Amino acid sequence: MPKKKNLILFMGRLQGKFFGNVKFLYLYLHQLREEGVEYYFFTEHRSVYNQLKQHNLPVIYHPTLFSIFILLRANIIVASSTAWIKKCKYHLLFNTKKVQIFHGLALKKVELAIERKAEYNNSFKGRLDNAIRGRFPLYDLVVSTSKFYTEKLFSKSFKVGTAIESGYPRNDIFYKEIDDDYSLLGSDSEVILKIVSFRNRGYKIIQYAPTFRDTIGDAISDNVLDLDKLSEFARKHKIIFIFKFHLSTDLSVKLKTYDNIIVYNNSCDIQPLLKVTDILITDYSSVCIDYLLLDRPMVFFAYDYEKYITKDREMLFDYN
Repeated sequence: MPKKKNLILFMGRLQGKFFGNVKFLYLYLHQLREEGVEYYFFTEHRSVYNQLKQHNLPVIYHPTLFSIFILLRANIIVASSTAWIKKCKYHLLFNTKKVQIFHGLALKKVELAIERKAEYNNSFKGRLDNAIRGRFPLYDLVVSTSKFYTEKLFSKSFKVGTAIESGYPRNDIFYKEIDDDYSLLGSDSEVILKIVSFRNRGYKIIQYAPTFRDTIGDAISDNVLDLDKLSEFARKHKIIFIFKFHLSTDLSVKLKTYDNIIVYNNSCDIQPLLKVTDILITDYSSVCIDYLLLDRPMVFFAYDYEKYITKDREMLFDYN
């Protein structure tokens, strides 16, 4: 199947959720209106497809016969995770140029930098298995943010053809208004608008955004946070806490009774939320690197550090 020279597919995480670097690079290309360039956001979520269609944004729902045809014809794919290969997409995209812009500047090791993954990939069984699945493909282009991260993270985590150091597309939102037609797409806009209202009334917004743990667990389930005391503290000091958990965590039921602790949909875009946050509390999440650009206070709440580095992930740097 011949490739169509200027056909670009954007593939987001979680089978095509509309957030992160892929979302903002896609929107940037759309706003350029570059003549002769054909591009689509590729999703397996009917809700994402419908939302983008409503805003006249080019989108393809997968799987359909048309989506398979487009996969065969695409000349470039832009991905923000490694899961784009699933459901035979790697095989249908044979001989397509691959761009990896990833979904964060990790503090922890990822992909081939993780020792057990590297060891498996170096074994005969691992090489065969990964080759059949397309698990660690060669990326024609990997987007980094500095030579430091290229050397410490991306060159060790991926098979890299060329790396470029630039800003991350998702952080452009920090430097413009978020009430345009597109920036809030894919975000929990109801919570964003509620936060803006609270800020206008003099409340401080504190966001708690912890990362995923391979061994499962979180500060609430592990009984580290006392939500009653936290709520009382927030009430006393005119604070609204926003809990944005990792995609794999669902604690919304436990937090429904608090009017000053709000749960942000964990599968939605976090960048508009960071922009309206006064203080960020996190642990080992890459969100702290993005938040540095806003030059606002951060608190590192690493209550399970020893467990995390021994049973979950090795750190890329000296955490302390």
